[in-house]
Amino acid sequence: MPKRDDIRCSGRLRSRELATMWTNKMKLGVIAETRYLAQNMPEAAIAVLQARGYAVDLISPDGGHLAVDSGVFTDANGQRFRLRDYDVVVSRNRNALGLVLLRYAEAAGIAVINTHAAVQRVRNKAEMAVALALASVRAAPTLLAGATETLPAPLDGRFPVILKATYGDNGQGLRLVRNHDELSQLSWSSEVVIVQQYLPNDTYDLKLYVCGAHIFAVRKPSPFNGDPRAPSISISITAEMAALARRCGEVFGLELYGVDCIETETGPVVIEVNDFPNYTGIPGIGELVADEILMCAEQKRDRP
Repeated sequence: MPKRDDIRCSGRLRSRELATMWTNKMKLGVIAETRYLAQNMPEAAIAVLQARGYAVDLISPDGGHLAVDSGVFTDANGQRFRLRDYDVVVSRNRNALGLVLLRYAEAAGIAVINTHAAVQRVRNKAEMAVALALASVRAAPTLLAGATETLPAPLDGRFPVILKATYGDNGQGLRLVRNHDELSQLSWSSEVVIVQQYLPNDTYDLKLYVCGAHIFAVRKPSPFNGDPRAPSISISITAEMAALARRCGEVFGLELYGVDCIETETGPVVIEVNDFPNYTGIPGIGELVADEILMCAEQKRDRP
């Protein structure tokens, strides 16, 4: 029986063969916010690609500017990058200007991972909730409103709840609200009030990481764990977890992504989907992400 990688690569070259063919020819640009540069990703994947002989530019959008007529981006240190020079642009970024760079590259016909549209679909948490519901993905019950004052009363059957910022990530902008008194005293300035029912857990979330044909499951400390030393724990992936992760990728059009879930008595429930995560606790992930970037680049290069 063929391996999953062989099935995925049917009709195109394996990444190791690509490395031989494209070494010193293909040029990659990686858009990454400064806050990600101290994390495992994208550094691990960049190191692997450079070790294989690829030219990789790390482009940080923070403090830079783009000349739209020429497509030249100048970063905060004065270094210049011509976006049209790249064969592939990879984005681990939610910075508004960084997303413009990604959109520019994509519009110029350059292969991009993940696409601008896919990132935008998960960047806005209100729209993410709508997409999950319309796709019948098993997700935490969610209410959307223009202001806390317009939320239906009473919410007693839903407390405690989580309030989320429209564009928050990495646990930023999360508020646990236990009752009406806490809600009435809350000053909330996000564009949309996103109220997600708090699902009981053992202070750990379930994180499903997807990298092409590979899916990993990690029990990761919840933002409300309370123990800063709590470790992430890799666990065996089940068929149910894998199917849920794949479905989320289909809904949003993602290639490198993570799915945050809560484990319940009736199975995993999605609370959030993120583009290009850090893949915390996954050994050898730099090699796997580098392989996926090269395979996606070859696939997209052959499309009209």
